[in-house]
Amino acid sequence: MSRLSPTAFERPGVAAAAAGTRRVLVVVRWPVGGIRTHVLYNYPGACGVGYRFTFVGPADKTFNTFASGLQGLPGCEFVGAAVRGSGCQLMGAVRQQLRSGRFALVHSHGLTAAVQAAAANFGIAVPHAATVHDPLRPEQFRRLGGWLKRRVMARLLRGLDTIVCPGQDVRANLLDYLPGLDGNRLSVIPNGIDVERFAPSYTWKDDLRDRLGLEPDVALVGFLGRFMEQKGFLPLLGALQRLLREGPPRPFHLLAVGSGDFEREYRAEVKRRGLLDHVSMTGFVMDIRPLLRQLDLLAVPSLWEASPLLPMEAMTAGVPVLGTDCIGLREVLRDTPSRVVRAGDEAALYRGLHEALANPWTESAREFAPTARARFDNRPSARMLVDLFARLATPVPGGQRRAA
Repeated sequence: MSRLSPTAFERPGVAAAAAGTRRVLVVVRWPVGGIRTHVLYNYPGACGVGYRFTFVGPADKTFNTFASGLQGLPGCEFVGAAVRGSGCQLMGAVRQQLRSGRFALVHSHGLTAAVQAAAANFGIAVPHAATVHDPLRPEQFRRLGGWLKRRVMARLLRGLDTIVCPGQDVRANLLDYLPGLDGNRLSVIPNGIDVERFAPSYTWKDDLRDRLGLEPDVALVGFLGRFMEQKGFLPLLGALQRLLREGPPRPFHLLAVGSGDFEREYRAEVKRRGLLDHVSMTGFVMDIRPLLRQLDLLAVPSLWEASPLLPMEAMTAGVPVLGTDCIGLREVLRDTPSRVVRAGDEAALYRGLHEALANPWTESAREFAPTARARFDNRPSARMLVDLFARLATPVPGGQRRAA
């Protein structure tokens, strides 16, 4: 089953509300990771009831990769915004598009994109929904002027029709950090995955151990994510280093798959810590299913998350997960067989890895897979998003927007 197969929802009310083609302007500052996957999982259903999308994002290779992955969506358009240093001129590109009058709705992804899109939409007033993909953190507001940044951000976000939170953790986080934000405008639409893609009937070539040159008794641990501070790769390396120093209960090897700003530095760190014989790093992989199925353990040592999809995919595939208690991730792992250690705590991560190698919970992870497939099925959330689009984009008497 293609991840991009548009699915027409069997719901007459939604289909009627979205009758005909309506174009949505999608604003993305970081078209990678969870944002890319969120679009892949949720937009096909909207296409199935008549929505079409114009994406505005950074004119760089990340946006090109993002666009190539959406070829299965009908009628897509892609508009690149100039990138200068670490900044991206989204606001000008978005305003130019909005002035065309072609769009029934703006859907921005991430708070950076939401703020720039809100500024671009000033005086035009196209209905605007934003989906949050990261929580706010204290260090974002510690510099001089941080208090002003919070207030300006809150002021702009108050002009949005709806802010979509992927979980209750993120909703509480926004209310804590942004003064005066109206809780009634925060809609929780849980993240989910295409569970059929991870069904037991899926087959793969079981050759990963051979490619890595591993003996059958070696525990294969996976780290699948971007090489950036948020994902906790450095604490993981520290925990592995200590594991080797103290003596692991079982031979192990870490396969780290991903890309990101710190890939070069992290490769150097693996070498500096003397872990080259125990850690293999490889680039981004579009389809992680064959890798997941061959892991003995997935390590998710994140420092913060909104609502990560990777552990949902692993649990649905019956793979044991060792995660942290950081915001967002703790919500996903709650009431599952997954084990949780303190975020950013190298010693706690060492103890968690040691216990996972000594006493794996492979069978309980496999037994939980049917429950995970029911819990993390994205279809209800995709329908909720289409319902939201219909409420915002549908005109009401008197030209007023319908409340979300």
